[in-house]
Amino acid sequence: MSDTPVCGCIGGAAVKKNSVSIAIAFVVFGALGAAGARADELTAAPALFITSPTNWRPWTGVYVGANGGYGWINSAVSYNANDPAAQAGTCGGGKGGGSCIPQSFYHFAGGFGGGQLGYNFQINSLWVNGIEADYQGANLSGQGFSAFRLGYSATTGANTNMTVNQSVNSFGTVRLRMGALPINSLILYGTGGLAFGEVNTNLNSLSGRAGTLSSGGFSYTCAAAGTTCFSGSSSKTMVGWTLGGGGEFALTNYLSLKGEVLYVDLGSYNATVAATNAGGGKPASFTASLAPVGFVVGRGGLNFRF
Repeated sequence: MSDTPVCGCIGGAAVKKNSVSIAIAFVVFGALGAAGARADELTAAPALFITSPTNWRPWTGVYVGANGGYGWINSAVSYNANDPAAQAGTCGGGKGGGSCIPQSFYHFAGGFGGGQLGYNFQINSLWVNGIEADYQGANLSGQGFSAFRLGYSATTGANTNMTVNQSVNSFGTVRLRMGALPINSLILYGTGGLAFGEVNTNLNSLSGRAGTLSSGGFSYTCAAAGTTCFSGSSSKTMVGWTLGGGGEFALTNYLSLKGEVLYVDLGSYNATVAATNAGGGKPASFTASLAPVGFVVGRGGLNFRF
């Protein structure tokens, strides 16, 4: 009888010990599982944040486009005699009865259209730089008149006009662009660089009446009233600078709408207005000093980005 209680006690203790061990194991494995789940959450969240898409529209790349607009400015031309006969027939006065040719002011304006090619480099979500070249066919023109008296040797001065016709038939620019992005689909930029253009000028003076004047080996002979007495022309490609600013709005990932205002300065130049009939001597002439060919350009256009 003494063996039975002892064995029962020992067996009960063993059962209790095993139960406690199993419970501890469940607690430990549960804690490890929870810790592993938290670790997975901690590693997944930063990785998801780092690899999420950037919330701005990429502007980097090559683009081509078309544009059109209008250009305008006020211009001027002044005249100076190149020889004794031209001087005597105008500012020399006296026997010839002439008067100086006054400076002429005129408006210079017209439309144009062309294309552009450029490249943008987006630095980050706030800044975009680039370079752009464009070329335009143009019809910018202006005309000025200077009323004066042209003197003759045997008669008093006759009323006449010196007329200037000036035009820009084409122009282009090569510019840097520096822009900011107030929103991811809009660039506001400043721009500047090289400008060039084909400038044509035609000048002529119609006779007020028939007559002639000679002095110092130079002379001019004018036919009947209304015929050309002096004329001259100039056609050249001029190089200067441009500066301005604008904005470009992305309609889609590939198509954008732009608008800008530029000032284009091609520089100043001179043209010669010479007698059409020298009457046996050297042709008398005047120098026409034209104001800088500078004009404001307002234009809009479309760009396609590759």
